[in-house]
Amino acid sequence: MPTMTIRKSLLRSAAVLTALLLGAGMMPASPVAAQDTDAGQGPLVQAPCEDVIGYDHRRVTCGFLSVKETPQGRDLELAVAIIAAIDGSEGKEPVIFAHGGPGGAVVGAAHQFAKHPMNRTRDVILFDQRGSGASRPLDCPDASQAYLSMLAADLDERSATRSQAGIESTCRDEMINNGADLDGYGTRETVGDMEVLREALGIDTWNVMGVSYGTTVGLDYVRMHPERTRALVMDSVYPPSFAPGGDAATRSFARALEQLYADCRADDACRHAFPGLETSFLATLISLGREPLAIPVTDRSLVPTGVFYLNPQDFTSIVHQMLYAGGTISLVPKVIDLAARRQGEALAGLVNVLGPLAQRIDLAARLSVECRERWLVPGRDLTDMNRLERFLRRSLTIFDTEDLLCEEWAPQFSDQAFNTPVSSPVPAIFYSGANDPITPPENTLSTFRRFPAGQYVHALHTGHGVDRSHLCVREITAAFLDNPRMLVKDGCVGDIAPISFVSKVALSRGVLPFAAGVLQMQSPFLLVSLAMGGLLIVTGLIWVLTAISRSSLGRRPSAAALASAGFSGMSGITVLVFAAVLTLAIADTGAGLTPAMLALGLPEESRWLLFLPLVAAGTFAAGGVLLALALARGGANTKANRPLLVLSIGCALALAVFWWQGFFAPVG
Repeated sequence: MPTMTIRKSLLRSAAVLTALLLGAGMMPASPVAAQDTDAGQGPLVQAPCEDVIGYDHRRVTCGFLSVKETPQGRDLELAVAIIAAIDGSEGKEPVIFAHGGPGGAVVGAAHQFAKHPMNRTRDVILFDQRGSGASRPLDCPDASQAYLSMLAADLDERSATRSQAGIESTCRDEMINNGADLDGYGTRETVGDMEVLREALGIDTWNVMGVSYGTTVGLDYVRMHPERTRALVMDSVYPPSFAPGGDAATRSFARALEQLYADCRADDACRHAFPGLETSFLATLISLGREPLAIPVTDRSLVPTGVFYLNPQDFTSIVHQMLYAGGTISLVPKVIDLAARRQGEALAGLVNVLGPLAQRIDLAARLSVECRERWLVPGRDLTDMNRLERFLRRSLTIFDTEDLLCEEWAPQFSDQAFNTPVSSPVPAIFYSGANDPITPPENTLSTFRRFPAGQYVHALHTGHGVDRSHLCVREITAAFLDNPRMLVKDGCVGDIAPISFVSKVALSRGVLPFAAGVLQMQSPFLLVSLAMGGLLIVTGLIWVLTAISRSSLGRRPSAAALASAGFSGMSGITVLVFAAVLTLAIADTGAGLTPAMLALGLPEESRWLLFLPLVAAGTFAAGGVLLALALARGGANTKANRPLLVLSIGCALALAVFWWQGFFAPVG
């Protein structure tokens, strides 16, 4: 099942790595530690984290696990990240985490797992499954971009499905031409890779944790290797016996929508701001079917045409994706309202945020696994859909290509014994979220009932991936792993606050690019430009004030120069205040419950802040006119006007950055 996943390196020494492995109860002669003296001989080879996960972390060690695609197939390298326990892990079995998808990724999120309470005393082992994430080879690298371009185009349901099927079919042919054996991809193969990794690290038993499709891996692992499994943590369960596909996904989506409507009605602000939310959503789908909404996208690497045409399939997928997590669930009513009022400019940031998520699931890995294991499971076609489900089914087409391609993609269906429900005496804890749009709580509950030593925790006001959603649940996970046979204290789950819906937003196209390009340093050019502008403004202000104070002892500057200094100084101060307060507002919002709001703008109480660039531009223009008069009278090279020139250049540079970021663009 699709799962959101979240997305820098100093090479750890062999001695540190050996200590890490020993702390997890592993053998000191680990292949990772031995790599420096016996290069290439072991199945697990240490590598700089910069090359694996893209950054350094003092407690993270990285490498690649060598496995065979099939006995006669290609050599594969699976990306691995091992996070050493904060307080040491002597005598504590580590946790192996299985990511979702199929086709997701997890090693890049090592820094987040380093903050998990279970990592205080237990090492955490992450790996990207075959054909996923940072593992190699990554087949069809252009497929995800082609898929996003397909979403951005104005295609009807049938054309979109055919286009998606074409992308995936081309990928299949490319894999085969590159020597891939599609029979080498599946849950049972991933379970085998886990055993190779366990043996390479010298681990006797470990704890297995999985989310979404990762629970399929975890359940099959405990079925195949119960003696190696100390405990299971299963989050948002996708059991091997579950029949997926468009019908099942639609039913889960409709259930999550009904929960959304109920939660909105229970929230006073949401109920008053969006009184007809269900009707508005359905009417918006009909309206988008008649005329797609053109949304401008400035990131041409994301959408080369610069325009994302929002049609019913796209909007259904966007809302579906937003229902995964509380931080985006809170925005869904507002997003529906903006789409209903056809405010494309206001939705541009949302496309920039959610667009890359469409590229997080590797299409080849997903189809290779799902076609082999799920396509022929009885129950894919539902005959008892209600009116809402039948209406939604027409737009939720992202799963339909399985029915077009699976017979060709994986003609050898896996042993049907794989799809039988899993039972085990191994202690386990199961999590489900009330607002989950893809793995309904009944999946988790029915699986839990087959585990005599299992425990079940249901979280209200929570979407897909319960453990990552709340610190309270992460603490429960850590406590469970400390003593899996003891009943966990889950009272804090009842204290999870209802979703705080966003009803008012100070809309701005500039907030998200500023946060990403400048504050997160994703655009060094803009960062340097803004820094230089600020430096010139401060230098110019000090120089102007110094020049004016000294002028009392000699010749006073002209009235035009003094007025220009006043307006330019006001513009510079406004620019500095705007940058400083905007940074604080973004940091405050990003650290809160609704960081995704930055895709739309700022909280309503910060609306005044968005007028400051206009004020700065107006005063800068006035100062520029007066400076031109002063230069015309006194000459451009006079010492008296140099401070004004420095100040003006700084203001112009900073304002150009704000213009480029979109703070002067109208939104609705």
